[in-house]
Amino acid sequence: MLGAGLAGLAAATQLARAGHDVTIFEARDRVGGRVWSETITAAGGYHVIERGAEFVLDGYSTLRSYCEEHRLELVETGMSYYVRTPADRPEVTTAAMAALGRAAAEAAADGPDERSVADVLDAIGVEGPTREALEARIEMSTAVRIDQVTAAETLEHVASFEPQPSWRIGGGNQSLPDAMAVALDGRVRLSSRVDHVEQHGDRVRISVGHDDESFDFAVVALPFGVLADPASVRLEIPRWKRDAMSRVVQGNAAKLHLALDEAPATSAVMSVTGRFWTWTANALDVGVAPVLNCFGGEIGHLLDLRIDRGERDWERAVRALRADLPIAPGRAVLSAWPFDPLARGAYTAHSPRFTTADAEALAAPHGRLYFAGEYIDPEFTGLMEGALRSGDRAAAALLAAEGNVAA
Repeated sequence: MLGAGLAGLAAATQLARAGHDVTIFEARDRVGGRVWSETITAAGGYHVIERGAEFVLDGYSTLRSYCEEHRLELVETGMSYYVRTPADRPEVTTAAMAALGRAAAEAAADGPDERSVADVLDAIGVEGPTREALEARIEMSTAVRIDQVTAAETLEHVASFEPQPSWRIGGGNQSLPDAMAVALDGRVRLSSRVDHVEQHGDRVRISVGHDDESFDFAVVALPFGVLADPASVRLEIPRWKRDAMSRVVQGNAAKLHLALDEAPATSAVMSVTGRFWTWTANALDVGVAPVLNCFGGEIGHLLDLRIDRGERDWERAVRALRADLPIAPGRAVLSAWPFDPLARGAYTAHSPRFTTADAEALAAPHGRLYFAGEYIDPEFTGLMEGALRSGDRAAAALLAAEGNVAA
């Protein structure tokens, strides 16, 4: 097993339950991958922050099942992930954004599949601040430009402006991968970065540094950015799979967390110009946490915020946007996923040319190599739910293939 993020841990869990001896190689010194919880000192106490994946949304049935299994509680955030006030465009209402989003989604559903969000917005002929706010909302959520991402799939999900609930795992989303790793009882090898994977007949050889080990099968659950970079790991990927991968778009995102001097009300406020949004939310046992959470998406705008040089410029912009909050002095906590060598980006989206055949190719095995990751799941692409579902599916496919060989 390559990778102890949610996808790899799910696959390992299902294979171990089926009685297999499983080994998980993880390059980091922790499990979870792009799920990463830490604490920040704010208002005289310690509060959990999510430096990676955060929101649990409707339809996360697999994640809920794993949480129930490990007796983890979901806490409702008390704010709307879907409705964000565009503070730097006071003339734009959330109702106007919602109406434009619905119109764009209807136009996307009625037209040809191979169109980007930008194509659809151009086709319906809307311009001005409301379109700009909608574009910002979509680029934040997908972490790519609107001309790079498929219209129908994106608008169906992103253009929801209903104030639906969202949740986080009480005590931190990291609690789930940690619990899954504990249940795997010593099968995870941390700080073990795989250099080379090679198939030889009915065996798979995995190299970590100067050490080689041989296995019957391997599940490749690496982040898409790592898998797509030949310099990251030597791994044969057939042309048909790389062709499908070429229509997956690597999203780039970063997060910033600032301590508050006191607990605020819940909120969700975005910067159209900066392509970032901010929120305050409930946490386990404390009500609204005294923490301002920030998320920025799309590499061009992230570089405009100069996150490659640190948190200073973005923090200054956040403090100006959220002057309504008692932001404490001191440095913010920056998590810059595009520059993480073990992630090489945040999560993925699909290009306008992506097809059902591409989704099947991404999930298909290559010899004795099986694949899992958020980029594979066609319904929950880029999300924790998609990662878990892909891991479950990879394990099921491997077990079915093994059964056929044995028969």
